[in-house]
Amino acid sequence: MNAKPHPGPQAVGGATPHPWEALAVEATGNAARLVRELSAAHPAHAALAALAWHANQAITDHVAASYTLAELARQQGEAVVVAGERHLPEGPWRTAFVAAGRLQVRFAEAAAGRAIGFGRRFGHLAFAFPRSGTPPVASTP
Repeated sequence: MNAKPHPGPQAVGGATPHPWEALAVEATGNAARLVRELSAAHPAHAALAALAWHANQAITDHVAASYTLAELARQQGEAVVVAGERHLPEGPWRTAFVAAGRLQVRFAEAAAGRAIGFGRRFGHLAFAFPRSGTPPVASTP
């Protein structure tokens, strides 16, 4: 990924001299977007909608990070298996090394499956509060 400076007037080339300044600019934009997108007739409705939005972001980020870590662990386990089979001589060390790599692959696949299952199980809960102005959804039997 090519690094691009933050397009702001803070420093030469638009780059911010400190990451906290970039976060402050981003927070201002997010707050304005929340006010614009989550407008409600009552402040409590807006607060619930904002909580739902943040809960959804937390769940999404948690699932993405868990899945990414599991994928990296799986790739490392596969690399361990390949390296053990190629470079170690036959014997108990090679058997143990390859078995440990295969065990890591299985654990990583299980962790990725759990992350996806967590996302499917809990990802919809953040949308329990509808936006204002949207018609209620008819319940199906």
